[in-house]
Amino acid sequence: MLQKELIQRILFISVLVVMGAIFFMIVYSENGFNDWRGLCGEVRRIEAANLELDLANRELARTIERLKTDMGYIEHVARHELGMAADNEIVFRFKEKSGSETL
Repeated sequence: MLQKELIQRILFISVLVVMGAIFFMIVYSENGFNDWRGLCGEVRRIEAANLELDLANRELARTIERLKTDMGYIEHVARHELGMAADNEIVFRFKEKSGSETL
């Protein structure tokens, strides 16, 4: 009976040691729990970047559609971004005064 209890205790301690070693390997080894947590953070950062890119792509698609169909928007872009003028407009260009001639 004493020998049976001793064997059971040794077996129980051995199982605990093996389980502790497995737990240690799961948490601290390469591709373990810590790496998994790091990868989860990286996935969140990539998803946030993808969301920003998706919003930018939607805005670009909207701009492209407006450039294809909206003449008012095309005129706005031509005037403000390209510096163009309409046929019936007169454009005046003034020379900038030097710093000593200011009022």
